[in-house]
Amino acid sequence: MRVLRLVVLTSLRDVARCDKNGQMVETKEGPRYMMGALEALIRATSPGGNLHGLIEVVGVITDDFPKDLDGYPAVPTTGKPWIHPLDLRGPDGRLIAELTVNIPSSFRSLPKSDEKGRMVAKERFERQVVEFMQGREADVLLSDHYMARIDWLWRWMPGMVLNIHPAVTLPGHQFSFCGKTPTQDAIDRANREDGVRTGATLHFVDAEIDHGNPILWSQATPVYATDQPQELRHRNYQTAKLPVLIDGLSHYARSLYTRT
Repeated sequence: MRVLRLVVLTSLRDVARCDKNGQMVETKEGPRYMMGALEALIRATSPGGNLHGLIEVVGVITDDFPKDLDGYPAVPTTGKPWIHPLDLRGPDGRLIAELTVNIPSSFRSLPKSDEKGRMVAKERFERQVVEFMQGREADVLLSDHYMARIDWLWRWMPGMVLNIHPAVTLPGHQFSFCGKTPTQDAIDRANREDGVRTGATLHFVDAEIDHGNPILWSQATPVYATDQPQELRHRNYQTAKLPVLIDGLSHYARSLYTRT
């Protein structure tokens, strides 16, 4: 079975500025390290990990402009905070920092009233992502908090564009929190009722945000009215998001990916 070559598309203004991946965060139990999805994925693809021999990360794309990042660089930079340790290496020994590029999502800088211009620029951005993937001979794209709707990639690469969302996305589910603010939405609901839970979903990408068919999901994370957003993010990463990502990718690679 051939190893799947995977590229991660992510927005630092979420995983870095908001979620503080790669940093220490405060919880009720004291400071805790916030391991992000990319770091967990790399560790799982290394010898002894659940994805070793199944998946290889061959590239990372950030789509940010430095002005949006509150001190983070757009690519890994010595002496600057980053979403994983800068010495993190893949199973081949190569630094993950060396696999990371910045392709700015330039369509975001255009006025929302310029619908045609934004559409053209967005398609150009997504074509740049495809070109990068082709250059790395990648099979699959994983979106981890990419903060825009994917409009073309999933059409050009059917069944090969996935998203990991830090909440349940199943339509009609009791604790479904889709959209851009799942953590705050869960806390707001916990302030109104008891027994609220959240989780994560690995799903295929389609035309609607956080809507595609699920690969694996969990609602394992309790939510409390006293939670601060960063505290809930940390609990949810450990309880749901990272396990769902790793186990879901294993299932995808073994059973769902159509190999050519």
